[in-house]
Amino acid sequence: MQVRTSATTTAIPGVDSIKSRGKEATLEEIADLAYRLTDNTVKAIEEIEKINEEIHLLAVNALIEAARAGEAGKTFSVVASYMSELNKKVESITRRIKSEMNMQELSSAIREQSIIVKGNRLADIALTNIDIVDRSLYERASDVTWWAHDSYVIEALKSKNRDSIRNLEKRLTIILDAYTVYHDIVVCDVDGNVIASGKNPTLKGKNCKDAEWFKTAFKSRFGFECANYSPLADNRLALIFSSVIRDDAGSAIGVLANIFKWKEFAQRIVESIPLPEKEKRYTRACITNSEGLVLADSAGRIFDTIEFNGRNELFNNARGFMVGEVKGKRCIVAHALSQGYENYYSGLHSLLIQELL
Repeated sequence: MQVRTSATTTAIPGVDSIKSRGKEATLEEIADLAYRLTDNTVKAIEEIEKINEEIHLLAVNALIEAARAGEAGKTFSVVASYMSELNKKVESITRRIKSEMNMQELSSAIREQSIIVKGNRLADIALTNIDIVDRSLYERASDVTWWAHDSYVIEALKSKNRDSIRNLEKRLTIILDAYTVYHDIVVCDVDGNVIASGKNPTLKGKNCKDAEWFKTAFKSRFGFECANYSPLADNRLALIFSSVIRDDAGSAIGVLANIFKWKEFAQRIVESIPLPEKEKRYTRACITNSEGLVLADSAGRIFDTIEFNGRNELFNNARGFMVGEVKGKRCIVAHALSQGYENYYSGLHSLLIQELL
């Protein structure tokens, strides 16, 4: 199974300007038109051949009658001979047209070109989608590392008195009013106990030390927990970015976590692909991890796993497409891998799966 990884879309001169019944014709429609045109031409040639056979019979009969008429039929004999020559020329032309016409080859060539053009176009859309994801998640990573240095955050963790925590909660509420992409922002002490939330005071006292986002915050510049139905967001689908909070001496005193509205963000991307509505009906757009686990899906099947022969090979390429079978249907599978933005790299994959009708 061949994976196509060309970096640019090949334009077909004239195809974009072709109109069919007042709308743009697809290459599949052009292939069908070519097939019907060839089929109609074959039928027309068969009709010509029938008429030519009748002309041939008339010419033969005319030559016989001219021979019977003797001297009086010489002029008619010339006409009959000329008709016979025309008959042979028409027969030669129709035979040549039939032999040179290859309906199957023409239709197949157009359909193959259609797949190439479609695959490249879908791969371009997939690349745009993953670029939007990377840019947005880079901003989320920047937010969490920045707010972890906020003086209100540090003061609340150092003193843990009622006033400093109340001031921190007001501060977090102001941030959330401006950054509506978040469900909430929470601050934990170094033992994982939530001391403040920007939106949900019932979270205070909840222990998060076993959460992925809490543990990973201590291992790198920022921590991360992939899409999940988070208890910090009333069990709504979210991504969580986190960062260690340090005091003036550089000692870790807690962790700040941003609960990002992943579903609202990612679903808008996969549901808004720039395709005609008719084409969208048989096209599935997804964001997945490297194992094919679906994290956003225009078909709504979150946490489904997309499997098909050649997936690993396709996922190893930055951009490309292939034709394969997905869930029993022959499809174009277009793909783009996260290229990262600035110093952030999500490692996610963008897919567009379009059924070949």
